[in-house]
Amino acid sequence: MKKIALFLLLAILSVTTISAQDQKKPLIKEVLSRFTFHGYGMVGWEYHDRSSSSNEFKVNKFILMADLRITDRWHAFAMNDFYKMSMHELWMSYRVTDWLNVKVGQFKTPFSIENPISPSVLEMITLTSLATNYMICGSSPFMMPGGAGRDIGVTLYGDLLNRHISYDLAVMNGAGRNNRDNNSQKDFVGRITVRPLQQLSLSGSCVLGTGNVAVKAADDGDGYVADVAPNVTGIKANGNYRRNRFAAGAELKAAPLNVRAEYMWGKDADCKTDGGYVTAQVSNVAVKNLDVVASFDHLNAHDGITNRYSAGLQYWFFKKCRVQAGYSYTKHPGMTGENSILTQLQVAF
Repeated sequence: MKKIALFLLLAILSVTTISAQDQKKPLIKEVLSRFTFHGYGMVGWEYHDRSSSSNEFKVNKFILMADLRITDRWHAFAMNDFYKMSMHELWMSYRVTDWLNVKVGQFKTPFSIENPISPSVLEMITLTSLATNYMICGSSPFMMPGGAGRDIGVTLYGDLLNRHISYDLAVMNGAGRNNRDNNSQKDFVGRITVRPLQQLSLSGSCVLGTGNVAVKAADDGDGYVADVAPNVTGIKANGNYRRNRFAAGAELKAAPLNVRAEYMWGKDADCKTDGGYVTAQVSNVAVKNLDVVASFDHLNAHDGITNRYSAGLQYWFFKKCRVQAGYSYTKHPGMTGENSILTQLQVAF
């Protein structure tokens, strides 16, 4: 909260300095006209036939965002999850030209197609796929645990050839959101998107970096991580290890059908991981604003293979607001498959 308050104070001072040169508008009116506030909340009910709490009502997210246009070129943004009281993003950007922009602060790592997409528009109630969640969003014990796909750093990005090509080049800590860097190395992130057709996007991205395990309890006496991940070799407790990620995918938006598919692979020290997903949405089925969604997830990680099959409906009853219902079957390694019924209400402004 202190960081958000500081952001707002600095933003107001920036606008005040600029506005002092323009006496045609009242100062307060000028400041407020440059701010945009928006957000969304997600609540729902879930049933899982193999969980210790088989069914429960949940608050999933309560996100508020402050967007500031300091000038036509200078932009600032802050995002906070007030349910978990956690800052998600805090950054400023400067547009040199359409093909060159600079962003510095805490923001989403530009890896994969899925990670940069807002949860408020992702099709499934489970949000990101198993592969995306493991590779970049924090479910892996070796890739920014709890990072929610965000990190701290600086990136160059832009559009080329009339938006037929987009690129991102970033240097980031590699420790995740709201964390100080845990080693002296940096992660190098690159992504390129090619649009040969207006409806089709092809994307490739990578994260080349160094991880660090700082959990002393993971060392069972031989100096290597065993308790955290028994099938991972070559990762020393309290030591650095090579950590790379790669993704390739495509997205087709040909109304009423939207399809997104990606394959991802990575390596943590000597451990190789791969996975992928296919997600499809058919819009305006039977009635306007009713969508049918379906997804298949696959993840082959250090603890085995997990597959998830999901399908459901979503109805947009107002701009950015929807109600969702779905079913998923998940087969974890060495376990009986789990059946889940998921519902969610999203209200946004």
